[in-house]
Amino acid sequence: MFTRNELDKLLENRKKVNLSIFLSTGVKEGNPQQGKIRFKNLIKEGANQLEKQGLKETEIKKFTAPMEELVDYTKFWNTLDKGFAIFATEDGMFHYNMPVEFEDTVVAKDDFYIKPLFPVFQRNGQFYILAISQNNVRLLHCTRYEVSEVELEDVPKNFTDALQYDTPAPTLQHGARTGNGSAVFHGHGYGMEDEKVDIAKYFQVVSQSLYKALEDKSLPMVLAAVDFLHPIFKDNNKYPHLMDEGIVGNPDNKKAKELQKEGWEIIKPHLEKEEHEALDKYHQLIGSGKASHDVEEIINGAYNQRVETLLVRENSYLWGTYDAKEQKVEIGEKNDDNQEELFNFASIHTFINSGKVYILEEEKMPENHKIAAVFRY
Repeated sequence: MFTRNELDKLLENRKKVNLSIFLSTGVKEGNPQQGKIRFKNLIKEGANQLEKQGLKETEIKKFTAPMEELVDYTKFWNTLDKGFAIFATEDGMFHYNMPVEFEDTVVAKDDFYIKPLFPVFQRNGQFYILAISQNNVRLLHCTRYEVSEVELEDVPKNFTDALQYDTPAPTLQHGARTGNGSAVFHGHGYGMEDEKVDIAKYFQVVSQSLYKALEDKSLPMVLAAVDFLHPIFKDNNKYPHLMDEGIVGNPDNKKAKELQKEGWEIIKPHLEKEEHEALDKYHQLIGSGKASHDVEEIINGAYNQRVETLLVRENSYLWGTYDAKEQKVEIGEKNDDNQEELFNFASIHTFINSGKVYILEEEKMPENHKIAAVFRY
């Protein structure tokens, strides 16, 4: 699964020369052979671009040899999804299987070309599902198409573990069931208020432990639990991005993929709302000095950590150079070896400085501009 942590790791491993390749595989259309042929051609094009960067044949081989090994590796092609992204340096390569199609692209420059990846974050949105019951605590890391269970350290595995009982508490047992078969906490021997206090303690411990354990606290989280537990958890939650809407029912009765599908239906409108809000904010602020569609102002803003939100038209490019000392942009041509793709440059600097990047269809872009931004100040 391609995550923000993966992108951070990728950017940390940039070298003086970096090769980026994007490919639509043809696997889902039942035509992987065409994908292999195009991949071979893209590797050749990558070698040509590396040569123009001044690399010798032995140096180029360090980039291309690992890729060439993948061309005829049948098991590799059998596991591919719609898209494939590969990033190589002289020290090795990173490759990622993606559930989205890419325009076939090769770029060898002093930065990885990562702009096509942002729709993976944007519309394939990542999110967590916290599936919690008396007997289990599961955290699922999800996208629109994928789900994986997060291995949790120092997080209680269940109610008993959270309250550090040596044996299951006799006063709280897996007794009653709702009409839909969901297991519920059921008190024996003392009142419901006592039961709620113990449940609240359980949720406090889980929430605090999760908060400490999770490196990425920016992702939205969907709670999956029986209905009456939702308000109790929200009252004791510490995670900053818990969704108001949750998955109702006993999560122990559902597989991870079932929960992921239900979670996506909750997350999808949230992602669309974020995109609309970003556009609305741009329209509200244009003319105030806190929003712009001027290329040089945006490139400078991204480099100087001013860009809060970057909007880029999909399949758009601008080749040129940026002089950070003089804060000047000069527009050039792609076939000039000294040029870089400036929208990619702006995307990288916005991303690494905790801004958001949206790649939008032409009709969604403000006044059909190729790039626009909202500034922090």
